Amino acid sequence: MQASTSLGGACRTQLAGKRVVSGHHYPNARIALKPAKSGAVASAVVAEDKWLARTVKDVATPSSLATLREQSRSALATLRMPSTRNEDYRYTDITPLLRTNVQLAAAGAAVPAELLAAHELPGAAARLVVVDGVLRPELSTGLSGLPAGTYVGPLAGAPDAVKQKLGSLSNSRGGPFAVLNGSLASEVLTVAVPAEKQLEGPLFVLHLASGVAGADEAAANAPRLLLHAGSGSSAELVEEYVALAAGRRYLTAAVGELFLEADARVKHSYVQREGEGSFHFKSTLVHQAERSHYSLVEAAVGGAIARHDLVIQQGGPETNTVMGHFLLCGPSQTHDLHSRLTLDHPNGTANQLHKCIVSHASGRGVFDGNVKVNRLAQKTDAGQLSRNLLLVPLATVNVKPNLQIIADDVKCTHGCAVSDLRDDELFYFRARGISAELARQALVFSFGAEVVQRMGHPALQKRVQADVSRTLLSAEPFAASA
Repeated sequence: MQASTSLGGACRTQLAGKRVVSGHHYPNARIALKPAKSGAVASAVVAEDKWLARTVKDVATPSSLATLREQSRSALATLRMPSTRNEDYRYTDITPLLRTNVQLAAAGAAVPAELLAAHELPGAAARLVVVDGVLRPELSTGLSGLPAGTYVGPLAGAPDAVKQKLGSLSNSRGGPFAVLNGSLASEVLTVAVPAEKQLEGPLFVLHLASGVAGADEAAANAPRLLLHAGSGSSAELVEEYVALAAGRRYLTAAVGELFLEADARVKHSYVQREGEGSFHFKSTLVHQAERSHYSLVEAAVGGAIARHDLVIQQGGPETNTVMGHFLLCGPSQTHDLHSRLTLDHPNGTANQLHKCIVSHASGRGVFDGNVKVNRLAQKTDAGQLSRNLLLVPLATVNVKPNLQIIADDVKCTHGCAVSDLRDDELFYFRARGISAELARQALVFSFGAEVVQRMGHPALQKRVQADVSRTLLSAEPFAASA
């Protein structure tokens, strides 16, 4: 098995063996430098320019999004879609997407009633159904029961103070797919929770993508979410991304901007269960004021190429951030998580747990997590841990936990581990009469359950676990032991 890891961004190393634990010294490591192919950049730029121009051509601009569209189109004029020669995309090759003819999805796709019934979230305060980036009120439920003053709907009807926040995070910190979203989005789902209001039950946003059947074509959808939590308010947001039908090809370019005022609390669950062969790129950008609390639980199990860019700014003292991520990479799947957390004020706390399973030789997991503790962020307590499980030979994970500390009075730790299932763990089960297949299942499922159970919604956990079972039971170790 192979794994790549780097601490602090100084170098990349490739290590052989079953288990790798992060540290400052890597015995038996070798530096892997790949020479560039001549002419690769020039040819890629030409293709990418054409791809961008074709993708955003003839997209209408709603009046409420005029400023965002203008800013995004201006950025697109000089934007080059990333290649593996770009450091941020070194291990995530989007060439299959750039070879695909992508057009904006047609509006009004039909949604089967049985699909909605299969994606319920019991206890939700409201269910918001978003089809190809557009809120469908006739399919949504529970909006009338929200607390007085709470707004949930299109940007056009939102409070002016909330409208003005649109794009303020994504324009400065969003990546290329955030810019693409600004050029394609036809609507912004806006959530405004007034100060001191507490939502009873989560807001459940079900994102559905229609896609197309062509082998070299894909339909684009660009869902965008803007959430503002007033001072002292609390809310729970659950997002689930799924396909309308199996076998359809599509690109999801999603953006979420979340603003937490002083003492606000937001719990955010993000579940990516996209269809096989789809492309999923999501940018989540969060700004936290003093004493606010933001927690994220992420489960990514679908799609062919999927990437999550997570950018969080602690904008005040005594702010708390908690992140949990579970990524499962099956056959021909690439799952990439890039996270950036910046602490600029004293007494902040942060904790990040990243877990990744790669169950097939053609699967790849990528984690680039950066926690930056600036000079004024004294008394910070931050922890970061990445644990990765490679189930088959040649499975690949590229891991780069990075902790930058400028403040001198902090408590900060981070670590990384890459391994297969341990023989002694399997022996414990086998000695008690449990088959090798069931033993591996139990150990692997429990590995991811540590994160998934944080969601706290049994129906949602069950859907994720079903996807995990389908992927893992087709993996070589399970098939061989069956």
